[in-house]
Amino acid sequence: MPHLNDEATPIARLIGPDGKSIVGLVYVWETSELAILWLNPRKTATFVDPKIGSKMLEKAKSTTPEELFALVGRLQTLAK
Repeated sequence: MPHLNDEATPIARLIGPDGKSIVGLVYVWETSELAILWLNPRKTATFVDPKIGSKMLEKAKSTTPEELFALVGRLQTLAK
């Protein structure tokens, strides 16, 4: 059985409405699943920085919960 890491890797920041504050981080697990660590859950994320690559998103689609994948997808379209 292959060994999986107990830690995910941060790949992007979720930026708040002011365009500067980091309200969360997007992580990817070894299984390609995406996860979010909310640093300030009271703030709304307005975009992802940097954009997540299409290959990574394609891999993540089958392992990431639909709601989270949809949120990341919406924030990607708003990325600067």
